[in-house]
Amino acid sequence: MASCCMAEPWSAVPEWIAKAEGDWEVLEILLTRNTPGLRDAVVFHAQQCVEKLLKARLIQLGHTVDKIHDPAILSRQLEAVDGQWSWDGEELADLSSGAVLARYPGFKPQPRNRQNRWNWPAI
Repeated sequence: MASCCMAEPWSAVPEWIAKAEGDWEVLEILLTRNTPGLRDAVVFHAQQCVEKLLKARLIQLGHTVDKIHDPAILSRQLEAVDGQWSWDGEELADLSSGAVLARYPGFKPQPRNRQNRWNWPAI
């Protein structure tokens, strides 16, 4: 995988955070509409926000960030360099699946358990 190539990697941290904040702002605006047709976009922007914040933290810790879009992989990379970091990989996989699968016609997430986690159907 190609890595982000910057003369000063630290300079990318504020930009990644700003981009994540933009996704979060869009997510909040969409949530105020409470329109079922916008739920796909809410999940997409949530996934984007998490992905960008994970990349910002990895760069902040001095690590090169590959051009990947899977928060579960990024989280595992962060866990390897930050012993205090932990996030359930299954939750992150669900978030990514939802962000991708929800864009396809016929996709309907099914509640998996009482904690309101979703069982994303296989393609």
